[in-house]
Amino acid sequence: MPQSIPDEQDANRVIILEGSPLGTPLAKSFETIDQAERFVLDRVRANTPVNLRERMEKAIADRVVSEDGIAAVSEVIGGKLAFLRGLVQAYAPRVTIVLRRWTEEDDARR
Repeated sequence: MPQSIPDEQDANRVIILEGSPLGTPLAKSFETIDQAERFVLDRVRANTPVNLRERMEKAIADRVVSEDGIAAVSEVIGGKLAFLRGLVQAYAPRVTIVLRRWTEEDDARR
């Protein structure tokens, strides 16, 4: 059974975290995945090792990323969120995409 990937339409915030687990990560928040896309692509380009840059640029241009050479994630089929997550996982593991599904009122009640 395929793993369910959350639909970006259900999220009310997209948070991009960057950093190591041992340090304090930097966070940037966006209203939608479309607004976050440019920032994520910039962070992927900044964090990709030099020997993988050509492959990463081809993945961005083709809108298809293959993390292991066998399984591939396409923006057309999987959606923008799945593509950006695959790109981050393959080329910039220090960057994390988090979807927030709760309002400030929900946080206050917790």
